[in-house]
Amino acid sequence: MELTVRQRKILALVVKEYIDTATPVGSAVICQKHLEAVSPATVRNELAALEELGFLTHPYTSAGRIPTDRGYRFYVDELMDAYRLTARERTLVEQLQIALGRDMDALLQETLRVIQLLSESCAAVIKTDSNLLVSGLAKMFYEPEFENVQNIRRMMSVFDDRDEVLHLLDEHSGGETSISIGTELGAEPFKNCSLVAQDFFYKGARFGSLGVIGPTRMRYGKVTAAVDTIAHALDGIFAEL
Repeated sequence: MELTVRQRKILALVVKEYIDTATPVGSAVICQKHLEAVSPATVRNELAALEELGFLTHPYTSAGRIPTDRGYRFYVDELMDAYRLTARERTLVEQLQIALGRDMDALLQETLRVIQLLSESCAAVIKTDSNLLVSGLAKMFYEPEFENVQNIRRMMSVFDDRDEVLHLLDEHSGGETSISIGTELGAEPFKNCSLVAQDFFYKGARFGSLGVIGPTRMRYGKVTAAVDTIAHALDGIFAEL
């Protein structure tokens, strides 16, 4: 699907603004904060066109727009800026080597902690042949997407099912960072969630997978950079064993 330069810019602005605020984005916000040289009427027309194309939608209670799964997918594939971890964030990853000095369980627990710290309001998951570790669910449930108690119950029921979580990671992780958005996950409880996942290796064979599960409104650039950096750090640690 070909979008004009202006449509691409407006779509990126809507996605980034919605990720930051969790509030539907209207033409006034876009013009005031980002596109002062473009009239609100022009922006409204472009928002309507992007909605007709399936990249945006709007809640019944608001005139503002929010991204659809298709909008997020286009943003991730075509518009997202690469995120560079800060020096502090890189230091957290580098310290994983210290945890290995204790034992493998300590390394995986510390890895889980670092993933959760870097991914902010998302849940971190690590699986190996013998372990399934999850952290951060409670923090994720504070996000607006989970204000409905039924949504929380559905998610909790999935995480209580070890096989379901293992299947999810097996289906949506690989040697490179994989981003699965909303309905792409193929599970009703996860329709408002995204998963960023990647395998890590020991002596050339897959040793496990790590992932971040959060609202589709997650910070994809930062989460993707964190998952990729940590997976490669684990590859390096295991290569020295």
